[in-house]
Parts: sequence; C-alpha cells; structure tokens
Amino acid sequence: MANRGTIRTSLLALLGTSSDDPLYSATVLNPIIQQALDALLADVQDANPDYLALPPITLAADSASSHLYTFASQSTPITDFGKWLDVRYTDEDGTPLAECRLDELREFGTDYFTLYGTDESPILQTSHDSPAGTALYFRYAAWPAELVDDSSVPAGLSTRYHDVVALEALFAFGLGGEQQRPRDLEMRWRDRRAQMLSRVGRRGIQPSRSRVVAVDL
Repeated sequence: MANRGTIRTSLLALLGTSSDDPLYSATVLNPIIQQALDALLADVQDANPDYLALPPITLAADSASSHLYTFASQSTPITDFGKWLDVRYTDEDGTPLAECRLDELREFGTDYFTLYGTDESPILQTSHDSPAGTALYFRYAAWPAELVDDSSVPAGLSTRYHDVVALEALFAFGLGGEQQRPRDLEMRWRDRRAQMLSRVGRRGIQPSRSRVVAVDL
C-alpha cells in the first residue's frame, strides 16, 4: 500500500531526480499525482461502472410537486457522484427509469430522467409525464476522496496497482518542454495500465456481455 508521500518518492526515482530539485518540488508534483489518479479513476469507472459502486440510497424530490432531485439538497448531500447505475421508483422492486437527453425529456412520456450539472452538484430531473415528488431508489458509482496530505492513500484502486499512479504521472517529464518519457518507462506505463484496467473490467471467468435496451418513443 502506497500513500501520496511514497508515490511521490517513487515518481522522483522514475524521473531520475531528488526532492531538492526545484522543478519537481512537492508543490509541483502533488497536483500532478492527483491528476494522474483522477485519470485512472475515470477509466476505471468506464471499464467497470460497478467497481466503485456504493450501497443504494433514496433520493427525495425538491418538493411534493417537483420533478427535480437536487443532490446537494438531500438529507445527506451527495458530493461524490461519478456515474448512475440504477434509478427506480421508491425501492429496488420499483419500475426502472431510463435516461434520455434534457431536450427529449418532455416528449419521452413517463419513466424517463436526465442528469445535468457537474459531478460535484448534479440535478436529476424526471420526465414531464412521470409522477412528481416520488422518492427514487438510486444506486451510483462514486468518485473516491482526493488526496489531502502525504499520508493519504489512493482510494478506488487496488493496492496492487498503486505503482500505476506514479507511472501515470510521468507526463511530468514534459514540464518545460525539455524532456520526453523514456521508451522503457513508456512501455512499462502502458503495460501496467492495461493490466490494471483489464483486471478491473473482468473480475471473473465469465465473458463480458453487452446489453441492448429498447426505447419506446
């Protein structure tokens, strides 16, 4: 298991420099490490949305007559939203809702929704013909917490792949436009990154499947 301080030490070694190098100070590298981690987590969410799933919650409408569900206004504000996984009326046995674009919401009839706004403060809106004010069963994949200090450990990645964060951060070679990432490190980064995403995307022996959803217009 590697914390941010350990990852930064590894990154300095890969860069072939030391912590007293002003070009690669902690002030410079800490944001780069966070950016590298965010890039990996985004690809993890796309490779397997279930990987960072949280237990289901209930979304309350903004009012009894509203089609809006403001995440920041929930009894426990939702600030870590990454991807929606399941949206249903009331509970896990409720009728599922399908996603559509905001400009389609009025024409699509009942049992549709859209999400808009940034991940930090999204709003879910149900279609005009859907019942207003109804509680929604909601399951989503979350963004893990950011690294706040050198003792912070990257959440959302297996400890077996914490080295990939340092390898991902090797775009730091290009600071100032003076260096390129060495070919051997480039190959190592690509191999370990692909290995991690392959493991995330397929966690058993069953082949991956695609799902086709019919939409009634």
